Amino acid sequence: MPHIPQLIIDLSVMLGVAAIVTYIFKKINQPVVLGYIVAGIIVGPYSPPIFSVVDVSSVNTWAELGVIFLMFSLGLEFSFRRLAKVGISAGGTALIQIIFMLIIGIFIAEFIGWSHMDSIFLGCMIAISSTTIIIKALDELGLKNKKFVDLVFGILIVEDLAAILMLVALTNISLTSSVGAFDLLIAGGKLALVVSIWFLVGIFIVPRFVKKVSQQNNNEMLIVVSIGLCLCLVALASYFNYSVALGAFIMGSIISETPESHQIENLLQPLKDIFGAVFFVSVGMLLDPHAILNNISSILIITAAIVFGKLFSVTFGAIVTGQTLTNSVKTGFSMAQIGEFSFIIASLGLSFKVINESIYPIIVTASLITTFTTPYLIRYSAKIANSLEQKMPISIKNKLTHYTSWFQRITVVEDKQKDLNKKLLQWILNLFVVIAVFLLISEKISPIISNYIQKELVVKVISWLVAFILASPSIWAMLNIFKIKYERNLKNIIGKEVISLFVSRTLTIFIIGLLSLKFFPSPLTLVATIIASILFMILFRNRIGKYYNWIESQFSSSYNLEEKTKPHQPILYEQLAPWDAHLVDIKVPINSFVIGKSIVDLNLRQKYGITIVAIERGEHTIVSPDINDIIYPSDTLLCFSTDQEIDIFKAELENSNNIVQSSKVIPEYDLKRFFINRSSYINGLSIKDSAVREKFNCIIVGIERNNERIKNPNSSTILLADDILWVVGEVNKLELFALKI
Repeated sequence: MPHIPQLIIDLSVMLGVAAIVTYIFKKINQPVVLGYIVAGIIVGPYSPPIFSVVDVSSVNTWAELGVIFLMFSLGLEFSFRRLAKVGISAGGTALIQIIFMLIIGIFIAEFIGWSHMDSIFLGCMIAISSTTIIIKALDELGLKNKKFVDLVFGILIVEDLAAILMLVALTNISLTSSVGAFDLLIAGGKLALVVSIWFLVGIFIVPRFVKKVSQQNNNEMLIVVSIGLCLCLVALASYFNYSVALGAFIMGSIISETPESHQIENLLQPLKDIFGAVFFVSVGMLLDPHAILNNISSILIITAAIVFGKLFSVTFGAIVTGQTLTNSVKTGFSMAQIGEFSFIIASLGLSFKVINESIYPIIVTASLITTFTTPYLIRYSAKIANSLEQKMPISIKNKLTHYTSWFQRITVVEDKQKDLNKKLLQWILNLFVVIAVFLLISEKISPIISNYIQKELVVKVISWLVAFILASPSIWAMLNIFKIKYERNLKNIIGKEVISLFVSRTLTIFIIGLLSLKFFPSPLTLVATIIASILFMILFRNRIGKYYNWIESQFSSSYNLEEKTKPHQPILYEQLAPWDAHLVDIKVPINSFVIGKSIVDLNLRQKYGITIVAIERGEHTIVSPDINDIIYPSDTLLCFSTDQEIDIFKAELENSNNIVQSSKVIPEYDLKRFFINRSSYINGLSIKDSAVREKFNCIIVGIERNNERIKNPNSSTILLADDILWVVGEVNKLELFALKI
């Protein structure tokens, strides 16, 4: 009888038990992810050896692949534009939550009687939520298209980055018994530098490569190339001692806005499902009943602190950063658990022998319990949020609404300030390129040159010249990004622009000098280097400028990071709380009741409050469809609506067939607000006479007027000065509309 590798036997046991358990869980309407964990408990090393797994290390490797594919899939569904919309709120909420949980963790550990080092590690362990578990729960519950999910993803990204910095800090604490603030700062800068370079190089190369592969019309080639790219960046992340999940997510986000991303996502789904199942089964295998019995009181206290602490801190942080009460509560209930990073932090402490060995099974058990509770918390978060809103006193509700309005108002950035911010981002990205080039030449290329040339000074000069020439386009950009355009009226040149130009050029010269110290430690040589740099940039500025503009145009054609709409006028009035309505695309299933009917026959606006903004049909997109346009099978409808209205419409569709929804908004479209000035050409015109649909292929989906709100206004509605229009359309059309209005 031929020998079968133990891994195959173990996988057959794991997946066989998982299949039976998840089938039972699905029958009793319980989350499938919990079925995987129960299956893991059954086949784990702490259960009776009826269905035991033997080759645990190989199974853990498969589980690691599960994390990689889950994070890669998340990156494919990710959009930097979506993150930008919740950037302030996500960053602020994550910061508040992390600080709060750190304090709670330290306090609880001291209360239990643990050592000071145990307290610090526990605080870090309970501060980071599990990205993998949350993604799986949201996906399984069909909530990934909901508005609050963008905020959840944003917080998770910030937390994952914070976790990497925590690992650096905890390593320093373990080795030196001190925090090492400078080392932490250096680690943060290194992380920003490495991730930025990965991203910049990736978006310059990967989209073109993926496009070439997709032109072969071979799904096998496309998925092999995509996974290969993913694993390459995972290996690179591991080489730099970063999380493999971070590498997988970044590669997914690079591919996410290419035209092939949907196709890759569909091809990846089976792999994500099978490896993801192995991951969650492996999590269940960690459960040790003896450890639970021996530390039951500590486990219950820590678990309660995780659930209630995160519920409070995330909800509070979201409200403080301008989110509505409903979205804040939903976000808080989604984040109330810990996972993979907590295990990594605990393992780090054990490896340095600075924490008690009993902490690991305690934190694993707390993670498993919160993994069980997460799907239920997410499932019932909407009901709890609605109940809170109904029972909340009107006075408090009004104060929250006014605060949300005030926060949004103060975060609106004027045109010139927004332009300066955009230039600052470009300057920083070019700075990262310059630093990366100089460090690469100094650390890797210079030793190679020294093998062929004996004179040290000559080696340094050649190395410096190579670094400077390669980095010269980015240096040119750093010197000229803040350059003031010619103005006939000098009064139009504001102080910030002059200061920005002076500071940016001074800093650029200083940084080049600082980087040159890697090659020329002598001050005199350094001064000569700086003078030579300035002369080089003056003599070849036009040629270098053209080369940089070519690079920038190639970069933009691969992956458009430009802001898609012109910033609207500064808002100086009381703004209403944000609408819960947003853009979401819905795939029309075969045999659905909507097929064969026109938009006017469906009457979706009146029945469900839904506006169809565009119809995607194969390679063709119908923008601002006519009321007589017919809906066909497999059409993708880009709709403007609230989560509640989409749920009602979804229920109707499911009466005839299951609906397939995508969490990713069609990236060419956006929802923007526009302020009507008294001089605007549409002031006093009806929506029909303004011809916004005909001229710009855009749809007015809402009007804010005198603290009142009109959703889906009819075509006879008159547009007045000081109205705020909510308009949906293609990003380039919205930009044109912004110029004309």
